[in-house]
Amino acid sequence: MRKMLLSFRPEVYEKIKAGQKIFEHRRNFPDESVMAYMYVSSPVKAITGIVYLGKRHCLFDWLEKFKDDSDAVTRIKEYIETYHYRYAMEIEKFQETSQIALDDLRENVPGFVAPQMYIYLDNTELLEYIDSNLKMADLQVKHLFERIEACQVCKH
Repeated sequence: MRKMLLSFRPEVYEKIKAGQKIFEHRRNFPDESVMAYMYVSSPVKAITGIVYLGKRHCLFDWLEKFKDDSDAVTRIKEYIETYHYRYAMEIEKFQETSQIALDDLRENVPGFVAPQMYIYLDNTELLEYIDSNLKMADLQVKHLFERIEACQVCKH
């Protein structure tokens, strides 16, 4: 499983942590399962969790699949037209962790810049630093995706 550093706004992080958000929507995303360290932007400015992203869904496919549910179609179209998202990744698991602050990352990893979207970490000094400094916390949230219902797609 590839590893990446993925940026999140604080309010999105909180929804994932609370188990309310089960899909991560992005304009572009690889079609493979990913373990993503969560960099939470200002005012947090720290790596503070891990998400395991599973299957990638194309929002245009969901338009067809949920065409009989007008509320779902409206939400999907909003995500496509307003946010320009094309994909939804299943959030299979969230793992809360200790924090690694932006200042620590900049000080200990030469050239570190917080990602705008995501960066791959495979075989990098940044991955070594994160792995040696991040501690797992007790909180874990898991989601099963046996069946996706229209009411679950493209929720804020």
